[in-house]
Amino acid sequence: MSEISLETIKKIQDSQRNTKITIGSIIGIFLIIFFFSFASLVDKAPPIFFIIETIIAIILTVILFSLNRVSFAIVKFRKSKQPELKETVEKMDKNDVDKKTDNVLASFQ
Repeated sequence: MSEISLETIKKIQDSQRNTKITIGSIIGIFLIIFFFSFASLVDKAPPIFFIIETIIAIILTVILFSLNRVSFAIVKFRKSKQPELKETVEKMDKNDVDKKTDNVLASFQ
């Protein structure tokens, strides 16, 4: 088993933050596009397109509000394949990204 260190925890936290920023930015862009296209969909497109876009906007908004959980699941899936990070990722929780690295390391020991 590998030793859990500050560097591995910091690497995972940074990866989760970057994933959160990327997903949040993409969702934000989609929601802005949806906002400006709602009127044209109501006026010119069949009603099913408006319904589909509304459902997608609701789903994206729910994902946006649970972004910490979603980003941690993605990071956990991607980083658990790396042997040097596997043990650390398995012990971490979705809320550990908001804590200081020292506090996370102390909670493991």
